[in-house]
Amino acid sequence: MPRIKTDMVTGQTQPATWQQTIIDRIRAGKLVPIISNMVSDDLVLGGHAALVDAYAVYSRYPLEQKKDLAQMAQFKSITDDRITDTLALKDDYVNFIKNRLFDLAVTSGAGKAIQDEVEAQFDTLNCAQFCRQLGYPSFAQDHTHPFLLLAAFDLPIYITTGYHNFVEMALQQAGKTPRTEICRWHQDLEEIPAVLDGTYQPSKAEPLVYHLHGFDQYPDSLVLTEDDYLKFLVATSQNIGRETDPVHKRIRQAMSDSSLMLLGYSLRDWDLRSLFWGLIAPRTRPLTSAIAIQLEPTEIEKLYLQKYLDSFEFKVYWGDIRAYMQELYQSLQG
Repeated sequence: MPRIKTDMVTGQTQPATWQQTIIDRIRAGKLVPIISNMVSDDLVLGGHAALVDAYAVYSRYPLEQKKDLAQMAQFKSITDDRITDTLALKDDYVNFIKNRLFDLAVTSGAGKAIQDEVEAQFDTLNCAQFCRQLGYPSFAQDHTHPFLLLAAFDLPIYITTGYHNFVEMALQQAGKTPRTEICRWHQDLEEIPAVLDGTYQPSKAEPLVYHLHGFDQYPDSLVLTEDDYLKFLVATSQNIGRETDPVHKRIRQAMSDSSLMLLGYSLRDWDLRSLFWGLIAPRTRPLTSAIAIQLEPTEIEKLYLQKYLDSFEFKVYWGDIRAYMQELYQSLQG
């Protein structure tokens, strides 16, 4: 904690702002960033809106109203004869992402030899291996990348509703050894080896990246369709504190005794609704938290969102993710 400053005239102490509280919590390792899938899409996958539009074309989605990834995946699961079950749908989505990563890597300058090598192994590489071989994304080329700034905060736990290992890549770039864990929101995931069930304890040097909505290395873990989100919400909200709770107790503890920093969420997204009612609403005590809005909402949306978040005692930062992360980083260096 910083030195408490006293007004020399009145003798009164200067109250700390919520922004200063967040900085103090980062320094104490008592803040948990929660990074949306939309942020990963915008910062690495060519933009969330562009990805959604591409998936609409890929899934032959016929409706003209605003497209939603969960809605389109639900549509594809029902209408595509090649999709025989939910695992096939998620394998297909991971394949879609790998194709997008490949195209973005080519645009970013991946050499022809690398392209040919990766194409020859396309079906055998998972997304993490795919990124590694393509050299994409390259965080070393952008020292102000929000994921790199997050990695510099020296926190023991990072939570993401993104499916990919971009947070882990940034932590590795920062010289750390991250561990990856997933939420086991349905019983078919229980056979996946658990990181948190051994002697490992998350630390600044070996931070945990907890993929709440699944990890692409295990496609069956993805919370992708509307049905998936409903099942996830039931599983995470009804089994709190029980042996059957799919959210590990270490994560529940961190959610309870740390401040939360939500990055890039919108009230219209399934991501935020399932996160709030499955993990945030059950917290036993409120703590000063911040939420960064990725896209500037309309005034009506802003008013609605502010009132909604006030009920959870969240403070709101209206602005760009990059600007917010740089502001925090500079404050920590000062």
